[in-house]
Amino acid sequence: MSEEKVARAYAEALFAAALDAGSVERTMADWRAFTAALSASDALRSVLFSPQIDAAAKQRVLAEMTRGADRLVANTLQVLLTKGRLPIVEEMSKHLDQLAADHECTVAVEVVSAVPLSGATEAAVAARVEEVTGKRAHLRKRVDPGIIGGLVLRIGDTIIDGSVRSRLEQLRERLLIADLRGDAS
Repeated sequence: MSEEKVARAYAEALFAAALDAGSVERTMADWRAFTAALSASDALRSVLFSPQIDAAAKQRVLAEMTRGADRLVANTLQVLLTKGRLPIVEEMSKHLDQLAADHECTVAVEVVSAVPLSGATEAAVAARVEEVTGKRAHLRKRVDPGIIGGLVLRIGDTIIDGSVRSRLEQLRERLLIADLRGDAS
């Protein structure tokens, strides 16, 4: 079974358990806190993913990190460690975020712009996405001056590229094709 399928299966199991326990919000918050700490710390990743460090030491680190956290998160992480599956945490996060979004009737939208968006532009983008998808839009904004202007939206697997850079590239390609056919005057 591929790592992605394994991650999906674990994510679905964790999310179902959180639903049954009525703790989706807390479970997701604690899961996100753990994954944020993991991605922010090279030292933590080195300890948890190193084959030279024994499992008991890793279990103690996880137990300390998840003290006071949702028991489903703590238990899931311990199971992942025991099964040698801790490296799928990041992939699980993607599936958990999607499951949470579906449950909350929200859709995650990555918005890339050349400059920070104004409040009015954010509201307009969110309103348009909500109109099209029928779900509440949760915007994750990123600035990339390389797109020159416009916006690039990623909603799930769909990318809507309205950037100036993309339009210039399309124009360049049309001009090259026209020149090759002899259409350009």
